[in-house]
Amino acid sequence: MLALALVLTACDTDCNDPGRLNGTHAAFHTVLNVSGNTDTGESADTGDDAAKAEGANLQATATEYDDLTYAVFVNGWSKWELTWASSTGLLKAATTDAKERMGDPGEVTNVQATWSGELVEAEDNCNLFDLTLRGQFVTSQETEHLFRYASSLVWQGEGLAGTYEYSDTFSGPTTSGGLTNARGEVVLVAQPTSGFDTGF
Repeated sequence: MLALALVLTACDTDCNDPGRLNGTHAAFHTVLNVSGNTDTGESADTGDDAAKAEGANLQATATEYDDLTYAVFVNGWSKWELTWASSTGLLKAATTDAKERMGDPGEVTNVQATWSGELVEAEDNCNLFDLTLRGQFVTSQETEHLFRYASSLVWQGEGLAGTYEYSDTFSGPTTSGGLTNARGEVVLVAQPTSGFDTGF
């Protein structure tokens, strides 16, 4: 709802400069259609194939996905440093998993990674952006993740908000699996030059 309200706002005076996105942000991701580490694509065992098909459309599928509370794009806070390159049209995101996840300081992993993705500004509204990132990261559990992240974002003057889709396959020392069809919401709160304040 927040993102929808922001879409209706007028363009900023500095709208033609995506460089306004540059800086440190506190990023919060929330998956809305997945729970646990099981295949959630099926509804309860009712024998109703139509209900199961509907559930598959609504839910993500997680297979042996043991990093739901650690992965950068899934749940909780992480720190993002954004840098837009006018020469290439790419947005670099240097991330650090540096904030408590799900309220448990013990889940902070301090995993760092950097990716560059295509940033596309909407033709009819310069406050709307599509950002696509593809890449990999390794968690503190030594699992290597290969992912695709596609988000639709709204510039709100002091950061970004929007929705995203996420797919991820991973392999590690003892297990492997993946997450597909995950959808959620993301908020990126611009940070001061020092400190880390989510604003919540």
